[in-house]
Amino acid sequence: MIKLENKLYSSTEVAEILGVSLRSVYRYLEEDKLTAEVKTATGRHRFTRQNIIDFLYPKGIPEEEQAKINAQEGTDEDDEPEIEEDEEEIKPAPKVEVHIKEEPKKEEPKVEVSEEESVDWLSKFREAAKKFEDEPEVAEKVEEVTGLASDVIEGTTEGSQEMFYYRSRLGGLKDIAQNIDKTARNSGLDYAFTMNAGLSLYKPISPFSVLHAYIRSKDKDFFERILTLTPSDEGNAQLCLVVSDEDSIYKGIDELHGLKVVEKKRLVEDIGELDEKLLKEAEGILQ
Repeated sequence: MIKLENKLYSSTEVAEILGVSLRSVYRYLEEDKLTAEVKTATGRHRFTRQNIIDFLYPKGIPEEEQAKINAQEGTDEDDEPEIEEDEEEIKPAPKVEVHIKEEPKKEEPKVEVSEEESVDWLSKFREAAKKFEDEPEVAEKVEEVTGLASDVIEGTTEGSQEMFYYRSRLGGLKDIAQNIDKTARNSGLDYAFTMNAGLSLYKPISPFSVLHAYIRSKDKDFFERILTLTPSDEGNAQLCLVVSDEDSIYKGIDELHGLKVVEKKRLVEDIGELDEKLLKEAEGILQ
């Protein structure tokens, strides 16, 4: 019997405990074989000890193992679970066009629990997770721009493009991608995924952290509002909107798994310009 501490585990820790790859953990989640007690605002999962036990023993815990678990819980009952800070957790950036002074973080009041008091740890997990999601941190510095853009090429005239980076309150990359497609179809707007997002629609690739999608310049404000986007720097972004009014991008799209992606030739060109390491893998997949 693996000794599990009474805390919240990251996806990487669960993969190590189960002896499987991180991709397998994600697959178990999609197939509802594994349940995550907490999902953060950035789409990351956190698992309780009970989530792991339920996965290991889907038909119930044998009496011998249950005795060991009960003994283990007896030694852990006074340990308050901690929410471990994810090294890759991203600070959501606030609205731009204003200067915001850094505000000191409020210290959470300490709650003393007597040894004889019964504590509902599951409620504590959920309260902590909700508080973690609902309290965005104040960025140290805000630039006076209407969106943090990079790789600007000749404004937004036809044939040029401009890249804007964002974070979204909608959740993870899958949620954002599905909402882009739904929003565009319901409103009759053009869009097309490119870079890692586009390549992944042809064949599974290594995990990535940013979606790239082409949109027209007239639709930028609409997507920002509907997708609840907040401008971000490139290193912390979840989404990059590539603003371009070049008609050939939207006329030559392909549709895979219900999502729109630029044609193969354009996809290879985009990857070659922005990510040379990914280019070799892309050529192998798209040839």
